[in-house]
Amino acid sequence: MAFTGKYVLESCENYEEFLEALGITMPKEHGTGEVITEIHQNDEFRVTKHMKDKTWCIKFHIGKEAELETAGGMKFKTTVTLDGGKLKIQFPNYLYTAEVVSDKLVEVQTVAGVTAKMISKKTK
Repeated sequence: MAFTGKYVLESCENYEEFLEALGITMPKEHGTGEVITEIHQNDEFRVTKHMKDKTWCIKFHIGKEAELETAGGMKFKTTVTLDGGKLKIQFPNYLYTAEVVSDKLVEVQTVAGVTAKMISKKTK
């Protein structure tokens, strides 16, 4: 399924626990507010997240090594794959997957046995 679109976060499970497992502490107010994810899918993918106090963008081609950046600003190299309609990105400390199910973007991040799941609805 095509990923292109604008998605607004509807629900989030275990995100604080996921951040704790990564050793990241965030102020309580950081988690408040709307999170918008914009995805443009052509030969190159561009994923942009707009959060309360930050905008973060990564660009990559499926199956080719790319230099990406974590939301915390750390640069790393990885190869993004697309397997059965699911994007897979191996970040330095965790695995990230994303897929579109109906009109929802389902993002799953796992580190040290802790899994966070975010579901965003596609906007018109």
